[in-house]
Amino acid sequence: MEFNLVDDDWLPVVFADGSTGEVSLRDALLRAAEVRSLALDSPSQVPPVMRLLLAVVHRALDGPTGEQQWSSWWEAGVFDAAAIDTYLDEHRSRFGLFDECAPFMQVGGLEALNGKTKTTALLVPHVASGNNVPLFSAQRDVRPDALTAAQAARWLLHAHAWDTAAIKTGAVGDEQAKAGKTMGNPVGSLGQLGVVMPMGPTLWHSLMCNLLTTTGAAGDAGDLPVWERPPLTARWAERMPKGRLDLFTWPARRIRLIPEADADQPGGVVVRQVLVCGGDRVSLNTGPELRGWMRSEPHSAWKRSANLERKRNFPLVYWPVRHRVERQLWRGLGPLLARVELSTPAAKDAPAVQGPAVLAQLGSRERMSALKGMPLRVLAVGFEYGNQSAVIDEAYGDVLPLPVAVLSAQDDDWRHTVLFAVKAADDAVRALAYLAENLAVASGCRQSEEGLLAGHRERARQAAYAALDTPFRRWLSSLTDNDADPDEALDRWAHEVRRIIRGRAGELLKAASPAAWHGQETGEGEVMDASLAEIFFHSALSKALRELFDTDGDDPDDAPTDMEPPA
Repeated sequence: MEFNLVDDDWLPVVFADGSTGEVSLRDALLRAAEVRSLALDSPSQVPPVMRLLLAVVHRALDGPTGEQQWSSWWEAGVFDAAAIDTYLDEHRSRFGLFDECAPFMQVGGLEALNGKTKTTALLVPHVASGNNVPLFSAQRDVRPDALTAAQAARWLLHAHAWDTAAIKTGAVGDEQAKAGKTMGNPVGSLGQLGVVMPMGPTLWHSLMCNLLTTTGAAGDAGDLPVWERPPLTARWAERMPKGRLDLFTWPARRIRLIPEADADQPGGVVVRQVLVCGGDRVSLNTGPELRGWMRSEPHSAWKRSANLERKRNFPLVYWPVRHRVERQLWRGLGPLLARVELSTPAAKDAPAVQGPAVLAQLGSRERMSALKGMPLRVLAVGFEYGNQSAVIDEAYGDVLPLPVAVLSAQDDDWRHTVLFAVKAADDAVRALAYLAENLAVASGCRQSEEGLLAGHRERARQAAYAALDTPFRRWLSSLTDNDADPDEALDRWAHEVRRIIRGRAGELLKAASPAAWHGQETGEGEVMDASLAEIFFHSALSKALRELFDTDGDDPDDAPTDMEPPA
């Protein structure tokens, strides 16, 4: 049974004309300018597939070695077809999905110590498998639907990137397996990250935006993708990545797809059974190892970890910033837009947060010039694991428009504009949340009942952020206008926030009970009523938005809303 990723179609795409289809690895690169986007089974498949494509481009084109070479590729508008073909032909044998000796990112002839295999549900997070049982899964893992060869290839990459942690089946030849099991496995290679990827109007633009220069971490000696290394065996190691290409194709598991002939399926083969065992682990035991991981990993923001510095006595350590499933991406733009410190400063001078290297490099003079006026989006993907990371609790996915001017390394005006806008929205929402709390107190809720008060604040917050979400994305997209002015943009956003938050406040006041207008004593002779709560709200909202308005006297209107207490 043969299915080769180089020439067999396995990547679903949407073409520039709106039509859909599947392409091979070769066609995905050679026709990248014709492809609008990948149309994969899940957003979480996009990062591992993109990193596979990036690894091929880096190796086939041997670069880019600097911004000048990157610019020459950009001007060409397509990848060098001859170089891509030559490289893929040379390594084609290592992309055979069911090769007996060296199947793609698998171990040929891999066997479990207990002689058993499991269903392909083990590869697909939304299908019940063992302890990982999604609440509304429509399938059980007794006999899930068979995967086509193309689907199996995509979920294979997904497993290396996002697989859950803890116990894995022990493999024959794994000397570290005990009692038929491999213990202490971490999550897949992307599982610790809050992945962010810039995406352009076509697949070619997206790949170019993610191509970092190979000087530095990605140009380290021995930095090779997995298919240029000796075939995988059941033995695994805890080691440091050699560089970016090693990390892009990290074999976090030892896997074997077990094919079955099926003449009714594309390629004449399906996969129902699979074996997933422990694989390579990124060594993170010392400060230099942690910093080396950070230098090699471009698709995550990083936050300084005082906890690790204290517990392990490390002078300077950063840890990936994970996405929070309850928060839209724009609310966490601070870490994404943070500067990247290329050198290693003294701990006392080190920044608290460093942004993703892939976004920072887009801010170079050469890339800013090339991308001027182009609509860019940032894809954010991550998982929230539970029960010692052995199950997946939540999946995170968001796409946010991000004008390239915000990323400029030469001018911070737009970066500060966006961060001011986010902070103002947060402060305005906080003012609304405390209006909800004060109205609850005015209605008779005691200040000691923090659980009830927190519930009122959180409901107000959630409703406010939901109302602000689409307007903020629309406002952010408008910053691509060449004539846009930062002060004018902030002024427009301040008016929009004031309108939305005051509207939400009016709804809270309308829903207030008659008791809230009469008020309640809160202690020491003080009384909280709806009128006082409204005054406090308008004062807090004015303070939150004052700096965003033009300095021409157009401050937020502090006048009370048109509310009358109930008769």
